[in-house]
Amino acid sequence: MDLDGTLVLSEDVHRRAWQAFFDAWGAEVTDADYEQHYMGRRPGDVITGVPGPWTGTDAAAALATMTAFTLEHAGSVKVVPGATALIRQLRMKYPLSVVTSAGVQWAQHLLNDVLDVRDLVDVVITAEEITCGKPSPEGYLRACAALRARPEQCLAFEDSPSGIQALVAAGVRDIVGVTTTATAADLTRAGARWTVPDLTPRRIQHIRSSISAKTAGRESNDKEAEA
Repeated sequence: MDLDGTLVLSEDVHRRAWQAFFDAWGAEVTDADYEQHYMGRRPGDVITGVPGPWTGTDAAAALATMTAFTLEHAGSVKVVPGATALIRQLRMKYPLSVVTSAGVQWAQHLLNDVLDVRDLVDVVITAEEITCGKPSPEGYLRACAALRARPEQCLAFEDSPSGIQALVAAGVRDIVGVTTTATAADLTRAGARWTVPDLTPRRIQHIRSSISAKTAGRESNDKEAEA
């Protein structure tokens, strides 16, 4: 599952951090440009790939500045309703992974200090561990490999179209789009099978029922094949 926007409500923090970054460089970025080129992507990919006053400068230094701006506002992050309980419930039966476009410092802060679930997450893939960020499937493929799980048998949660595109490219079919940063229509268009506004039990009950029915059907087919 994704982290920012999916398990925690942090987009406002990232938007303020990016604005501080833009201000430091004297750059003007519209909301539309921000949503298209910056939101949900690894800062390192943006700094090296999106033209701006920072182009051709020390990318590592620019990234460190961006990280500092983000951590400065870390205290205002809130948990998506139901997120912590969902992780605890899922971990009782399944291994879990988190794949994030954020760096390790930010991910550890959220999982340890905000969600208090780091000990329940088997695999964490951060920006430092992959070559290409979302919508590339690399992060999710790494997570599946580490969990020894087949993508088509995984259940995933994402809040951004680029993240959902990454899951689709990885071969994940059961994708829940969390509408904290994008519309249900945009997430469905990207490939989400279901969309929910939060992760509370009443919102995801129909997803549980659908997964259970599909699992039962698959097991029945397997038994018939064996017979």
